[in-house]
Amino acid sequence: MRSKSSSSFWWIVAAIALLFIFGDEILGLIAGLFAMLLAIGITGIVVIAVVAGAFALVLMIGGSVALAMMAAVFALAVVLFSWLWPFLLLAAIIYLMVRKRPKAV
Repeated sequence: MRSKSSSSFWWIVAAIALLFIFGDEILGLIAGLFAMLLAIGITGIVVIAVVAGAFALVLMIGGSVALAMMAAVFALAVVLFSWLWPFLLLAAIIYLMVRKRPKAV
C-alpha cells in the first residue's frame, strides 16, 4: 500500500506534464472565453443573467421545464424590447409622418 504523499507526488507530476503538453491549448481556451466575454459586453452578460434567473426562479417555484422556457423567452423579449424601444419609437414616428391619412367623411 502506497503512502498518501507518494500518490500526491505523482498527481503533481502528472499535472505538470499535462500542463507542459497542453499549456498552449489551455491558455488559448482561457483567452477565447475572456474575448467572448468582452465581445458580449456587460449588457449582454446582464441579459443572460436575467434570462437564467427567470428560468431558475420558475423551476424553483415548481413549474415545468416548458413553463420555465416560456418565462425565459418572455424575460429575453422584455430585455431586448427595453434595448430596442428607441428604434421602435422612431419607426412609429416615421410611419405616422409618411402614412396616407384617411379622408374625413
